[in-house]
Amino acid sequence: MKHRPSLIFVFVSMVFVSSAVASPQTDSGDRLIDERLRSLSSSESGQIIDCGSTTMNKPGDKPSLCAGAALGGGKPFHLLYSGPTGFFHSAYGLAGDAVGNVYTVQYDSRGLLHLGSEKRSQVFDGNRIRVTPCIKPIRLGSTAEGILACITPVNEQESQAATRQKPIETTVCAILKHPAAFNNRMVRIHGYASGNFEYSELGADGCSDSLWFAYGNGEGPPGLVAYVNGGARPGAEDAEGRLILPIPVKLVEDFSFHRFEKLMRTRAEADERSAKRNPDNLVFHRVSATFTGRIDGVSDDVHAFHLKRKAMDNADYLGFGQMGLFDAQFILQSVENDALLETFPTIPNPASISCSDEKTPTVFRPAITVVTTRATSLEEFREKCVRMLESYGWKLLDVERANPVPEAGEFNQEVEVMVERN
Repeated sequence: MKHRPSLIFVFVSMVFVSSAVASPQTDSGDRLIDERLRSLSSSESGQIIDCGSTTMNKPGDKPSLCAGAALGGGKPFHLLYSGPTGFFHSAYGLAGDAVGNVYTVQYDSRGLLHLGSEKRSQVFDGNRIRVTPCIKPIRLGSTAEGILACITPVNEQESQAATRQKPIETTVCAILKHPAAFNNRMVRIHGYASGNFEYSELGADGCSDSLWFAYGNGEGPPGLVAYVNGGARPGAEDAEGRLILPIPVKLVEDFSFHRFEKLMRTRAEADERSAKRNPDNLVFHRVSATFTGRIDGVSDDVHAFHLKRKAMDNADYLGFGQMGLFDAQFILQSVENDALLETFPTIPNPASISCSDEKTPTVFRPAITVVTTRATSLEEFREKCVRMLESYGWKLLDVERANPVPEAGEFNQEVEVMVERN
């Protein structure tokens, strides 16, 4: 039997935001990580090799060659890869000391590097710096992007054991509730697949969220055109920091799969026709079936952080799928022959939500309301609106204006009554 290689490149989970404009954020971030790199490579002899810096999106070869030669010669060194700046800035570097230790150092201006860390990592400077010692014996190699990285050993025994497990029966909701408990596990679940040109989702009735949905051949379902993957990676880590490889998933392209694919194409076409025919009431379609495949889930700390995430927060790229917005992904191995094309409940177009009353059922007015309640901030007001609307089975689309009630304000009778009650 042919065994897997016992080493693998460290995956550097960073998101590159395209912008070539330098900013104070870039300068201060690079200065912070540069200081950490110099500190880690410090030597009593004072002979430290500065291998320079390059960019993460188009890295040069000289810094990598310099670091490789320094490590081979037993000399301390450091090098820096600076990332572009958008709504945040990231950077990455390597530092080696005089006694043969090598460290990977990451910088993230958002201060999120305490989330999803490896067991042997440490964070500093308000969670903006993460330092991870490379596992010995130290080996370096270049990633597909040309970035020099440590090669992390693979736990062959645990990786092989993972491949022998049988799928467990569970639900989409159970996985969403505790993604880490199902990480690198084979499961059999019933749900419905849906999506559009940039989203591919697997949901189920009664669940508040959905899984990212992908095929075992590395592709996605019909209708998915383009997306930006998050920084979460499949697989697991043992107590020593060695990698447990993700269970290989080979897509079974049998009659049931091709039938499912046909229904998914029909679903995408039906969504497109619906949007053109009746843009005021959006009708979306889904394909329900029973699926078997692998689950990849984020760590408990990332999941807890995402539970507090607000709808208007920027994507943090810490999860799977489009912009890392999903705390778990499902990698399809096979689908059973029970697939059905279904219709989601009709969703009114947010641009044309309206209502009528029983006296004039054919006359529609914009469905906009005034809410009066006690709150100390806009955020508290919005949260109260959400709770109130959810109690009626509604979803808040937007708060157009939220202003304190003026003491000398004049209102209609309905609002006057609400002010008095509060």
